[in-house]
Amino acid sequence: MRVAILLTLAAAASSVTVGQTNIKETAYIHSTNVGTFVPCRGEDLSVRHVTDDAAMGGHYLIDYALRNNSSSPCTLKGYPRFELLDRSGKVRRRGRASNSQKLPGDETKEPPQLITLEPGKEAGFRVYYNSGGAGHIGKPCPVSRKIRITAPGTTRHFVRREEIRLCFGLAVSAVRKALPE
Repeated sequence: MRVAILLTLAAAASSVTVGQTNIKETAYIHSTNVGTFVPCRGEDLSVRHVTDDAAMGGHYLIDYALRNNSSSPCTLKGYPRFELLDRSGKVRRRGRASNSQKLPGDETKEPPQLITLEPGKEAGFRVYYNSGGAGHIGKPCPVSRKIRITAPGTTRHFVRREEIRLCFGLAVSAVRKALPE
């Protein structure tokens, strides 16, 4: 897409310059002037736990925010990687969240969209899991005391202390512009 925009701009600029006699005065269009921003880099982001909510039957929703700490706008698109870690810091068996366009509590499907994060602003995502609830029968579900989050399109891992008792159903939403209130 970026290449197509640049080719279109280059063609437009060359057709304008053909009729001009003084090429030194020609203004060139750069991609930064047409509203495109670079993808967010992991080192420019931070993550925080915003809210959580528990419902009958062991249903949990946790909202997180990714903040742009750089001085320039950047973009995010897709699903963050959300992983539950064991005591040794390795990803638990069945401890990686699946991507979901519609989590419990969402009114509609929300496919990934390109989100532009201005400096100092945040975008959110939501994690759903089930802890089995009061009626759970059988062995206790494993507890993770640490999680690892990786923003979409980055390689930096954020490790946080977060106690999650997972029985089944670990899922994560795409990054969203609006944060929960």
